[in-house]
Amino acid sequence: MCNDGSNTEETAVQALYGCWADLYNWVWQAYQLTDASWNPAGISDACNVGLPFGKVVNSAFLINYCLTDNHSSQWHSTEDYQSSSRAADNRFHGPFYQRFIQYNGSSEADSEVGRVAARDRTNLHCPLFNLGGFSDSAGNRASVMLHESWHHWQHKHGFSSNHIGGCANGQCDYYYFHGVGAYEFGQFDRYDTDPNHLLFHSPYQVCAELEGDIAENAKPFVPVVVTQTARNLGNTRLSICFANTVGYRIGNPRPW
Repeated sequence: MCNDGSNTEETAVQALYGCWADLYNWVWQAYQLTDASWNPAGISDACNVGLPFGKVVNSAFLINYCLTDNHSSQWHSTEDYQSSSRAADNRFHGPFYQRFIQYNGSSEADSEVGRVAARDRTNLHCPLFNLGGFSDSAGNRASVMLHESWHHWQHKHGFSSNHIGGCANGQCDYYYFHGVGAYEFGQFDRYDTDPNHLLFHSPYQVCAELEGDIAENAKPFVPVVVTQTARNLGNTRLSICFANTVGYRIGNPRPW
């Protein structure tokens, strides 16, 4: 069983919208939390932010409602993050659904793509929800949801969805450096594999970029505990989740 309960960041996010039934119903559909695995995880107690279902709603709220869309400094637009993280068939990926998996391992989540005669899916694991754990953060969970959606993006576009082994995180990706101006809003899914003008994202990179945008481009009403936690966790990922050295850190001036 997961270690249920809500921390200060979680309750601060929920306080921004309260017990909003329309939001819960929308997240249930848009993020396809429709699998029976959510039955014991709070789907019938959606206002309880100490349970996994309510925590996913918190993270979806951050993705969909809490960025300023500051064109001069934000890595990618709200719409880009929204569309990629949602489960519907769109320009980023084919349709998938999300399951809740109770287990005692350390993996936050995984995605199953290219399933034969079955719909692709993402599995969200207990470490994303365990009270007091490193990963139990609304902002971190939002970035993991985006990360997993990028595995579905990779599958749609014919790229390997496997991580690289042998790094500090145990598994990692390459970081493909780009400036803020490299991607116009609405072009998050654009890529170019020509080494002379390479444009690409790895799953851990999109994860870190969303955490950076939550940390530095959140709307004024977003509590400091949310932005500071996103900065700390994002910088940890930048330190340990890439096979190549990343010189940039959240809080540094953003490269144009």
